[in-house]
Amino acid sequence: MLMDEQKHLEIAIAGMTCASCSARIERTLASLPGVQSAQVNLATEQAWVDFDPQEGNAAAIVQAIKDSGYLPRTSELDLQIEGMTCASCVGRVERALRKQLGVLEVGVNLATERAHLQYLPTMTNPEVLAAVVTAAGYPTRPVRAAEDLEGAREQASRTAMVRDVILAMGLALVIVFLSMGAAFSPTIAKALQTSSPFPHFWDYLQWLLASIVLFGPGLRFFRPGWIAYRHWAPDMNSLVATGTGAAWLYSSLVVLVPNLFPDAARQLYFDSAAVVIAAVLLGKYLEELAKGRSSLAIRKLIGLQAKSARKLDANGLEQEIPVARLQVGDQVLVRPGERIPMDGQVMAGSAHVDESMLTGEAMPLRKSTGDSVVGGTIVRDGQLHIVATSVGRQTVLAQIIQLVESAQTGKLPIQGLADRVVRVFSPAVLAIALVSFGTWLLLGASINSALVAAVAVLVVACPCAMGLATPAAIMVGTGRAAELGVLFRKGEALEALARIDTVLFDKTGTLTMGRPTLEQVVGPAANDALRLAAALELASEHPLGRAIVEAAQRRFPELPEAHDFQAVPGFGIQGQVENRWVLVGARRFLEREGIALETLASQAAELEASGRTLVYVAADGKILGILLIFDPLRPESLGVIQSLQARGLRVALVTGDAKSSAERVASQLGISELHANVLPQDKAQLVKDLQKKGHRVAMVGDGINDAPALAQAQVGIALASGTEIAMEAADVTLTHGHLGGVVTAWNVARGTIQNIRGNLFWAFFYNILLIPIAAGVATPWGIALNPMLAGIAMGLSSIFVLGNSLRLKQLPDWQEAAKV
Repeated sequence: MLMDEQKHLEIAIAGMTCASCSARIERTLASLPGVQSAQVNLATEQAWVDFDPQEGNAAAIVQAIKDSGYLPRTSELDLQIEGMTCASCVGRVERALRKQLGVLEVGVNLATERAHLQYLPTMTNPEVLAAVVTAAGYPTRPVRAAEDLEGAREQASRTAMVRDVILAMGLALVIVFLSMGAAFSPTIAKALQTSSPFPHFWDYLQWLLASIVLFGPGLRFFRPGWIAYRHWAPDMNSLVATGTGAAWLYSSLVVLVPNLFPDAARQLYFDSAAVVIAAVLLGKYLEELAKGRSSLAIRKLIGLQAKSARKLDANGLEQEIPVARLQVGDQVLVRPGERIPMDGQVMAGSAHVDESMLTGEAMPLRKSTGDSVVGGTIVRDGQLHIVATSVGRQTVLAQIIQLVESAQTGKLPIQGLADRVVRVFSPAVLAIALVSFGTWLLLGASINSALVAAVAVLVVACPCAMGLATPAAIMVGTGRAAELGVLFRKGEALEALARIDTVLFDKTGTLTMGRPTLEQVVGPAANDALRLAAALELASEHPLGRAIVEAAQRRFPELPEAHDFQAVPGFGIQGQVENRWVLVGARRFLEREGIALETLASQAAELEASGRTLVYVAADGKILGILLIFDPLRPESLGVIQSLQARGLRVALVTGDAKSSAERVASQLGISELHANVLPQDKAQLVKDLQKKGHRVAMVGDGINDAPALAQAQVGIALASGTEIAMEAADVTLTHGHLGGVVTAWNVARGTIQNIRGNLFWAFFYNILLIPIAAGVATPWGIALNPMLAGIAMGLSSIFVLGNSLRLKQLPDWQEAAKV
């Protein structure tokens, strides 16, 4: 299958409560025809699915999730359509809408001139869908805002959860008072006895209140728990429902038909059932709050997007429209204090633009005619007339959001063990509960004791903690990294970066400023050397070439035209200028072409020792001169190198420059290992050689000339400036263009992996310790676990994992991280 045939879906899913849920959905999706890969993230509550549209479709994928017992978040929309006159029009509209990825169902009514759609809000929105129909020739507008309805549903769901928590906790406290109050106070015992209107009245009241708790707020666990059983894939809901249901059923029989049991077995466990439901429900509510905090970084990025734009028509009149309706080529007007709604180019006007959200640079930059601007940045003063060059999901900000979401959705190798355990966890817990119940009965214990042990096992087991251990940490870690100007393109890069032992740095544009200047020209024909070299470099994009051109343009009014331009990777450039064949590049370039350098040999040796970059110029087989170019070091380079070395990392310099120039830079930065005169294609081989020796390598470069080495390394780290961010091919991109981001990236990676290890240790330790205790293994030593305490412990375990993950929000920025 060709890659361009593959489609990608992002689906928000409600109802997942533990790792068993996400694992079940993954297995279901992976078994569907045409699905190439499926990843489900419990922390972000999203599924990412790649599928072949020839074999599968979005509607079937969404239906499979529904059939698994979970709720894909879909929205509905009505469109008012003008201009439809016949059934052919209806068919054309339906076909146009069905082609849109994320549209699940379409119904078009010719009589009412309306279309009703069901779609995935993660993939499209009402304005885009209306624009699709309009482009098909039928002016269309949304009848109602689906996002508002979705937001109202989410708010209603949160309100209902708060209500259920309050109800369950309130009734559980009353039940605990009725069941245990008499044991703690004779006064309470006497009051309950004298105020009872008939025998066992308070027992009936406990039964009523517990029934309300279990089949009111508790339905949140019973419904999905039963569905999980039907699919032969029990999960956390199944365990809670089984444990509390068993306690309630046994106690109900004791109350309603007491003659079934001997006097010694007539114990009530309504308090345990109600408290477990209340505790787990409270834990889930706190978990949702923590998840909301962990996804704060994504919400902040989304909040940077403008909601509307002032579009200019052909007559220059303004019309305020939703951003989603903008198209490439549209012209917009942006006033002071407003966000630029899309990526574009300034056509008229001048203003200072705050780009700190992209570059980290607090000082606004002056933008005027011809300059590029990025959507989400803020115009501080002045007014800009901008033409759109990228809109919607193609803008830099949208792609940054997509990159962060992609990194948060990815699975790390470290998660493999937890995933394997989760697959069998709930069935194993059910088996342990049954074995515990049977064993206690065989040992002669009462049915009450056996039931307490079995219920405690069911409610103390927590697959949630194992399922959240990795995705919660990745979500917070990558989100914090994005805030600090570090973009991880995939979650796996976190683990790879945390394990590296060697960091290779490119020199030009990485350790240096990347803004070289021409200092001097020496040789028998210095002026000709500069003029002819600049003529060739006009066709080059190399930073050194720009320095040569700028210097020549200051000295010469006009530069001659070059023909037959050729770039020779790793050596230089060549071409014809003024009927002369000109070569510009490294010394090895001229030597390869057999050009004699004797006339400048001694001078060249002295110049190379100065640490400057030397560019040799020759014409018609004779050397004309040498251009001396100086590129100053970044002010932070020394601190970054020292910081990495202090953390035990091996640091090396890799450059195509002469050895003398490389040695000068290496000595200034305290780098003992350097590789000079390395061609771009040989940098990747150097990385391979280090990997063969057992080293785990990170390569730091500019993302252009170093692409092969960046791809070969375990982790490629590229420096980028605003508009380059979404185009880099590295695993990690430093969006602020500051070298200190290398330390920040390493710090985030190490912190996140350590956090994941801590989460996994807690999750496994918790279950390994408390499940046997709940089963009664420690009873001979007087240690037992009441079901109520078991439920509270289970609720707190996932809260602990999320709370530990949220500590990653305190990871330091590059300045603090660079301190040893």
